[in-house]
Amino acid sequence: MKNIEKKIAISVILLTFVTFLSFGKAFATMNKSFSYSVNQDSIRPLPLNLTQFMALEATGAVILDARSSEEFKAGYIPKSIHIGWKGLFKIWVQKIFTDKHQPIIYLADHSSIKLVFEMLTELGYTQVLGYLHDGVDSYKKQYLLNTINEVDASTYLDLSTKGQIIDVRSEKDFAEGHIDNAMNFPLKDLVNFNINLPEHINYYVQCLSGYRSMIAISILKAKGIENVINIKGGYQALKKIKEEK
Repeated sequence: MKNIEKKIAISVILLTFVTFLSFGKAFATMNKSFSYSVNQDSIRPLPLNLTQFMALEATGAVILDARSSEEFKAGYIPKSIHIGWKGLFKIWVQKIFTDKHQPIIYLADHSSIKLVFEMLTELGYTQVLGYLHDGVDSYKKQYLLNTINEVDASTYLDLSTKGQIIDVRSEKDFAEGHIDNAMNFPLKDLVNFNINLPEHINYYVQCLSGYRSMIAISILKAKGIENVINIKGGYQALKKIKEEK
């Protein structure tokens, strides 16, 4: 009789233990899913006023300007790195900002503020500290914005003194065709180049059509090279005009 009672007791204990484990596992899974959902829903880009924004920039945060190339060209905060959201943002932000722990503060069109933040977070950037509330409008109330000079392809080709042209396409694309006397500085490497260029000439920057050249110009400007000019339409426009002549 005692043996039967002992066996029953052991069975009850085992059943209780298995039930506890099953419930615990289900609870843990549910809790993890719930926590993930809460975290995803609760993470929001942080709006920064100008004082906060500039203080973070002064302590090492890099400014990412994700507005369009046209908006950036018309007026940007000094030392901003431009990578337009409406383009190959996902590809180029990872090639330009290789350190995923680099503190980042950013500007974007109102409709893109959350999208830019979500993309950076998804890509693994751990220090996206916030965006400038009211964008460049808040900055230009107290400071002057910088601008980008630009010439179209035909104007460049008609210049008597053409300066130095910088082609930021890949080595492969450059080898397949380029403008005479162009220097090839591939965009993917430009951020790491220690560039020492003479200051007495103008540098005309082109890519294939214009997206990468504006990124390149922002990097060159951030490195202190001021006399850089964008060629509108890039290599496509230059090549077309030269072929028509």
